[in-house]
Amino acid sequence: MLSYKSGKICMDPLLLSRRARIHDFAFSDYTTYGVGGGAAEAYFPRTVPEAMAVYDSVTERGMNMFVLSQGSNVLASDKGFEGCVVCTRRLRGIVRIDIETIFCLAGTPVSHVLSYCISRGLGGLEYLAGIPAAIGGVAVMNGGAGGRYINTCIKAVRLYDGKLRNLPNENCNFSYKQSTMRNIKCIVTGVFLNVFADFPSGVKKRVQSYAARRAHLPKGRSCGCVFKNPQTAAEGKSLSAGALIQKCGLAGFGSARAFVSPVHCNFILHNGACAEEIFDLIQSVKRMVLLRSGIGLEEEVVYVGDFGS
Repeated sequence: MLSYKSGKICMDPLLLSRRARIHDFAFSDYTTYGVGGGAAEAYFPRTVPEAMAVYDSVTERGMNMFVLSQGSNVLASDKGFEGCVVCTRRLRGIVRIDIETIFCLAGTPVSHVLSYCISRGLGGLEYLAGIPAAIGGVAVMNGGAGGRYINTCIKAVRLYDGKLRNLPNENCNFSYKQSTMRNIKCIVTGVFLNVFADFPSGVKKRVQSYAARRAHLPKGRSCGCVFKNPQTAAEGKSLSAGALIQKCGLAGFGSARAFVSPVHCNFILHNGACAEEIFDLIQSVKRMVLLRSGIGLEEEVVYVGDFGS
């Protein structure tokens, strides 16, 4: 099935993609919101060659593709997705490259990365504690916490876009909640991260400290923060979207099925709502904040499929 020629892996894309295919896929089973319909096709590659084979097969057939990770920043339509979903959550593993670099496969949960760092005395990533995502998804979204973002720790991102290659940090065009990987058709297969040697006890203490800072966040079905923090006229400064929504009097706004969390107003929780109800509430919050403050909010949540009539 696999052979090597001129340094490139040659494979049977159809055979490998069939091994990874999930036939009863529904977004409701694989997103933190727990809503959303199915997809024309869905694949869960277990290895990088399988991910490459799926990409090649989907590309050759001209299908739309959506790469899903842990599903913590996604709202999928009740109508589903007319394309192929590639879920990287089975691509897991961590390798120590050198004294200051580790390589993590894209589907490795942040919690696993931090456990690895604690056990080996590797510092530098503690601020990611408590983020319910896989490392590949955090890299694509340039996620972070407490004013720090993962781009400061990324040496390179390994991706496949017809060719397996390492994209150096300077070519990733990182900015607030943005990266090159969001704008091109590719599958991120792994991330090279900078770390430094430290005492395991010190790393563990900092991980626990950062995790404690997130302990107050709302519990329940959500996607995490719905909106980006709007930028102000002052360079490098931003407003808190949650504080702005609260100031506009929208804490608890919504219905019993979908509502703005009164604990943190950038979280929209649901209790049995469908995706369309959540989407409508997000749009209502945007309209009301614009009307009451003059500030336009931009979604951080990623929409998949069609919404509205």
